[in-house]
Amino acid sequence: MTPETCLKSACTGVHVSIQGGISTAFDRGTALGCRTIQIFSHSSRTWAGPEISDSEIDRFRSMHRSMGIGPILVHASYLINAATSDPEKRKKSGKALLEDWILSNRLGVSGLVLHPGSAAGQSVDSAISLAAEMIREVLDWPVKGETRLLLENTAGGGKTLGRSPEELEALFSAIGHPSRIGLCLDSCHLFAAGFDVSGESGYEKTLREFCRVAPQKKVTAWHLNDALFEVGSGRDRHTHIGTGRIGLWFFWKLLKDPRFEGCPMILETPKTDGDREDRLNLETLSILGRQSVFDAGEPALRATLSALAGGR
Repeated sequence: MTPETCLKSACTGVHVSIQGGISTAFDRGTALGCRTIQIFSHSSRTWAGPEISDSEIDRFRSMHRSMGIGPILVHASYLINAATSDPEKRKKSGKALLEDWILSNRLGVSGLVLHPGSAAGQSVDSAISLAAEMIREVLDWPVKGETRLLLENTAGGGKTLGRSPEELEALFSAIGHPSRIGLCLDSCHLFAAGFDVSGESGYEKTLREFCRVAPQKKVTAWHLNDALFEVGSGRDRHTHIGTGRIGLWFFWKLLKDPRFEGCPMILETPKTDGDREDRLNLETLSILGRQSVFDAGEPALRATLSALAGGR
């Protein structure tokens, strides 16, 4: 589902809690003025999720139709490592991924976002083969729905897969199923992995390469985060929009880029003060989206950045 609001302007939103039931995400999203939202199906630090009844699924889908929020993403559990060679971890990861895949299709969401996994203890080629095998098995499962499984690029620390266009291209090629998979790009991960998108030349070169390797040659979703550490640090530390090393220009440019019109753009910035920081980050994006010419000195923009600066 993609309402006109997401097609005519930037489709921005935040990752919201499902405390109190999965359908409560809509109230939280609309209260923030989100055009898109992302959720976990359950705690991202536990393997097993709760059973969700058909009536709750129906309620979720009904609220999605009626509340004016566009594409919805589910983020798979952080515990899942599709590339692991450890038999017990592989069994748990495969089961958890399949459960999230089935649920995402039942909910009718646009995408299930997955970190590709880690090659710890093995070669990158072996890890890609194992990750692709698990993902193919999940995609082959006989489930009705139009959800796409979105691989997320990684920050480059350790032996995580997906830090470069080449690794992602190899993963997509090994998985197959081009109509059921896609690419979710995280701006902090790009920067941390060594892709300096803070200026025009780096921006164009980087996004041209990632779009080239993506299924259908386009990015399906974005995670918007500034980076706390320098380019190439390999450190996955998010910070508020415009307060980190990437800076405001990138986000202004991204919001204006016709390649990403209607693309869900989810904030995963720090939350230390209720929803105050989410509101300020969304306002920062809104101000940037209204600027026909980039202006870092706009008073309203400086005010939001000042309010965010203490919340890094």
